[in-house]
Amino acid sequence: MKTKEEKLNLIKVAMGELPCDKTVTNIQFVNVFTGEIYPAEVDIFNGYVIRVRTAQDAPGKPAAEVIDGEGRYLIPGYVDTHMHIESTMLIPENFARIALPWGTTTINHDPHEIGNVLGIPGIRFMIENGNKTPQRQYAMASSCVPAVVGIEHAGASFTAEEIAEILDMENVTGVAEIMDFVGVITGSARMHDIIEAGVSKGAFLQGHCPKLSGAGLDAYALSGIESDHETSEADEVVERLRRGMFTDLKSSSLVDNFKELSKAFPRVKYHDHISFCTDDVHVGDLLTVGHMNNLVRQAIRYGADPVDAIRMATLNGAREERLKDVGAIAPGYHADFQLVDALDGEMPAKVFADGELVAENGVYLGSAYVPGEPFENTVHTQWITSAKDLLLTCDQRDSVTVNVMVPEDSGNIIRHIEPMRLPVKAGVVSLEERDDLAYVCVINRHGLQSKTIGVMKDFGLKEGALGCTISHDSHNLILVYKNHEDAFVVLRQLEEAGGGMALAVNGELRSILPLPVAGLMSDKPADEVNEELTRFRNTYYEVMKQDANLQAISLMSLTALPGVIITDMGLADGITQKLIPVFAD
Repeated sequence: MKTKEEKLNLIKVAMGELPCDKTVTNIQFVNVFTGEIYPAEVDIFNGYVIRVRTAQDAPGKPAAEVIDGEGRYLIPGYVDTHMHIESTMLIPENFARIALPWGTTTINHDPHEIGNVLGIPGIRFMIENGNKTPQRQYAMASSCVPAVVGIEHAGASFTAEEIAEILDMENVTGVAEIMDFVGVITGSARMHDIIEAGVSKGAFLQGHCPKLSGAGLDAYALSGIESDHETSEADEVVERLRRGMFTDLKSSSLVDNFKELSKAFPRVKYHDHISFCTDDVHVGDLLTVGHMNNLVRQAIRYGADPVDAIRMATLNGAREERLKDVGAIAPGYHADFQLVDALDGEMPAKVFADGELVAENGVYLGSAYVPGEPFENTVHTQWITSAKDLLLTCDQRDSVTVNVMVPEDSGNIIRHIEPMRLPVKAGVVSLEERDDLAYVCVINRHGLQSKTIGVMKDFGLKEGALGCTISHDSHNLILVYKNHEDAFVVLRQLEEAGGGMALAVNGELRSILPLPVAGLMSDKPADEVNEELTRFRNTYYEVMKQDANLQAISLMSLTALPGVIITDMGLADGITQKLIPVFAD
C-alpha cells in the first residue's frame, strides 16, 4: 500500500512537476479493462505506472530511461490465484527464478504443505524466503491443517487463533482453500470459527469444493466462501458462476482438464469471475511448458479470445484476491508487465517487475542463488526399528478378508474399497500369489508413533518398494511395497535424506530424490532439482508399469478427495470422513 508521501509524488509526476523514471515506447498496448489494443507509451515512476499515453495525449517531461518495446505487445504480468510452491519441489526464491521468465509476476500461494509439517514457523519461512525475489508472492492463511481432524495426524493443528495470527503477517491476503467443505456445510464449529477469523479481518475466503452441487453448493457459498478451483467439468464452472462465485480454472501437473473446463467460455456472456491457477505444478513442467502462460496458451487454443484469456490470467485474478495494484497497466498499478511477440501464451521477450527488467528471453536476470543454512530434518520415524514393523499381521488363521483399496481411474487417484479374502502365513497377510496387490503403509513422521498398513490393488509396482514424504496434505511418510525388507531400506534412506522420494529393490537403494526442506522441497536450483527428478523418474518406470502416475503415491492420504484414502490413523472415506477397518472381518 502506498504511503501518503508516495502518492503525492506520483501525482506530481502525473501533473508534470517531476519527470518520470522510465518510459516504455513503441508498443501495442493491450488494455485489459476495455479489451482494446492500440499504440501507446507508458510512463513509470518509482515502480508505479503514472500514465498510458496515446498519440493524442500531451507528452510528459522526458524520462531518465526510455525502453524501446520494438513494436511488441505490452501485457500485464500474470497472476496465479492459487498454488502451492512446495509442489514445485523448490523453495520460494528458486521458484520465482523460473516462473518470472514465463511472465508470472504475482502469485497467491497456500503454504499448507509446509504448514502441516512445521506449523507457523513453516509459514513464516515461506513468506520470508519469498521476499528475497522481485516476484510478488502473497501467502494465505492455511485453513485446513490438518485437512480433516479426527482421521489423520499432521505436524501442526491450526485453529481460528493460528489463522488470525497468520492473517496479521506481512503479505497475507486471506484464508486459503477451505477444503473441509463437509465440515462447512454441516456446521463444524472448528471450520466456522476459522471462517469467522477471516471475516473479522476482512480477508478473502478461498474455496475448495470438488463435485459439490445444488443445496450443498448454496450452503458453502452462504458461509462467505467466495471461490472454487476444483471444477472438473464445464457444468460445474457454470453452476459456480451463476452463484456469483469466482471460479479458478486449473491446469496442474497432477490434474489437467482445462480443455473440458474451457467449454464454459461460450456458455456464459461475462467472464469477469473466471481466473486461472496452477495449484500443483512441478519443476520439470515449469522448465518446459511454463507456468501461467501455459493456461493462457490453452485457453486460446480452446477458443478463448486472446485478450480475454490474458484478462482472466491477470486482472480477473487480481480482483478476485482483492489486489488493487496488480493485474493491469494503469495509473497507480505496480509496473509489472511483459513484452511479447504475439498474444499466444508463449515465452515473453522481456518481463518487468516494478519497472525493472527481471527476465529476458527466458533468462532470469536477478542475483544468483546463494544457499542458506541446512534445514532441520523433519522425518521422525526412527521408532520403526525393524522391517518386521512393516508386516501386515493378524491373529493366527488361514485367511482373512481385507478391505483392499481399488482405483477407479487410470491415475490411481480416486479409490473405493473391495473386500478380498487373502491368505495368512505365520500370522502375516501374504500377497505372494497376487501380482496385482501391494502393501501400503503410512507412518507418522511428526513425532507420534502411529501407522497404518493396508493393501492396494493395481497400483502398478512390479517389485521392490517406493517411499515418499510428499503425502498430501499431512505429509506423513508413505510406503508402497511388495517386500517389507525393501520398504525398510527406503524408510531409513528417507530418514537420512530428510525426506523426498526413494526406491529400493532386493535390499538395495535403487534411486533417491532428496527433498530436505520439510521433506517437500530442495534447496538446490531448479535445473539441478529437475535433473535429480528425471533420474528418479527413469528408475521409477523400471519398477512400475509404464502408465503409472508418478504422483499417485503422494495423493493416497489426501483426505479432501471423495474416495477412500489411507492415513496414519487408518483407512477413511473422504466424503463421510469416517474411518474404515483394514480387516473386513
